[in-house]
Amino acid sequence: MRAEETGKPDKSGELSKPSDFLALLPFVQSYGVTILDEMPGHIVIEAPFQAALSTPPDLFPASFIGTVGDIAAVSSCNSLLPAGWACATLDFTVKMTAQARGEKVIARGRVLQNGRNISVGAADIFTVKDGMEQLCGSVLASTRNFKIQSAV
Repeated sequence: MRAEETGKPDKSGELSKPSDFLALLPFVQSYGVTILDEMPGHIVIEAPFQAALSTPPDLFPASFIGTVGDIAAVSSCNSLLPAGWACATLDFTVKMTAQARGEKVIARGRVLQNGRNISVGAADIFTVKDGMEQLCGSVLASTRNFKIQSAV
């Protein structure tokens, strides 16, 4: 629903954009993460299978699934912070629900609780094989929110 339909002002221009922040993180780039969709409180990302980051026989390891899920969960929290703010992972847990085998993974992150100092997000991670998605894991993450300090 658009702002004019709800009668509430659209403040999305005043919020942080995960795409701006993720572009600055080298580890996100090394995982090949790309953003498919971002809106306040939600994000969808994908990452390709990489043999160098896999486990035999051709599986995404739990560490990869956890990291991609953490990126999605934390980025969804970041999307509700004011412009000029960012967040960092305090902790996360990953629960594997199936073998992670496929050409890529897709993670759908969402905010569970948005706070001034601490936020909580979650992500469901799916493998994609032959165009079919299968849930392979879920992540729950907490963040520490902070105002970005300008370099002096």
